[in-house]
Amino acid sequence: MHLKQSLFATASAVLLIATNAQAQEAETERESAIDRVLGTVTVTATKKKDVENVQDVPVAVTAFNSDTLDALNVTTLESLSYSSPNVSLDDVGTSRGTANFAIRGLGVNSSIPSIDPAVGVFVDGVYLGVNSGVVVDLFDVDSIEILRGPQGLLFGRNTTGGAVVINSGNPTDEFTYKLGAKVDGPVDEDRGGASATVQGYVSGPLIEGVLNGKIGASYTSDAGYFENLYNGDNHGELQAATYRGALEFTPTERLSFLGKVEYTDSRGDGPSGSNAGYFDRDSFDFSINEPGLAESETIFGSLRTDYDVDFGNGRITNIFGYRDYTSESVGDIDASPITFFHSGAELSQEQFSNELRYAGTFGKADVTTGLYYFEQEI
Repeated sequence: MHLKQSLFATASAVLLIATNAQAQEAETERESAIDRVLGTVTVTATKKKDVENVQDVPVAVTAFNSDTLDALNVTTLESLSYSSPNVSLDDVGTSRGTANFAIRGLGVNSSIPSIDPAVGVFVDGVYLGVNSGVVVDLFDVDSIEILRGPQGLLFGRNTTGGAVVINSGNPTDEFTYKLGAKVDGPVDEDRGGASATVQGYVSGPLIEGVLNGKIGASYTSDAGYFENLYNGDNHGELQAATYRGALEFTPTERLSFLGKVEYTDSRGDGPSGSNAGYFDRDSFDFSINEPGLAESETIFGSLRTDYDVDFGNGRITNIFGYRDYTSESVGDIDASPITFFHSGAELSQEQFSNELRYAGTFGKADVTTGLYYFEQEI
């Protein structure tokens, strides 16, 4: 059994004293980060038996592996908007955590769950039926692939703009652990408060060569980035926790099972809206008499089964997915200190899905075929 370990911590303010030795060390770290960004990146979005080098796939895709995400300090999907051409992965603004994704200008700017998105989001091979609860803190991510649309052939409907494929980290056959902490916040105009995030996971073999396991957790405490001039309180507060577990069972060389389960609980303020009729557009000033709320709870699980077959030197894959999402929100839509229009909403979504596919190679022909079932209740 081998031992791998890593610890990291970041903060928004750092005191740097430059000396020759420290400058050389910084140069080494900078080169290391560049190497990590330019390293080989593989993609799974083609759904072939084996992963492929992003440079070799005939698909318009921007892909990031775990090293690249760490080097770019990516904490949410929104951060990737700056590293992906023609891609906007923003929050809708009126409902915390709800995606307003657009690729090549194709997107749907709405938080109404009955309106289907133009950019599909897939987590561990499972399609998310609604955009709510998508924009959350990322941790222990193995890769993220952004495919420009249309992608209906492999991913089905709601991918005319494209698809965002997120693969969380799998259990490892070596004992590994990682712990990270981050503190940041506004540094101007004496507004808002600090935001602190702690994340970590432990992974390793439970039965050597047969069963591997992983557990992880992430916790964020945000005091609010803004100041509500209506009462002087911080606004944008958030308390969010995510717990994740995974098991990988390999009874034979041909057969493997990978199960993952995740629970997320998020509670915070409603949207921070600024009314341009009261305040300058270039400022962070706003005054609302309803701070609102944004509370959500998510249970997500997936079970992937892979079986290698001799027929076409291929693989049969089955992915079962389940998601249960509930949320409650209140927002000050008029964004003013007077009550004109306040909005409240409740959402409950439950979905089941199952994908069965075969991928193999016959001479120069790569064959991928399968069946897909999806059901959700909103």
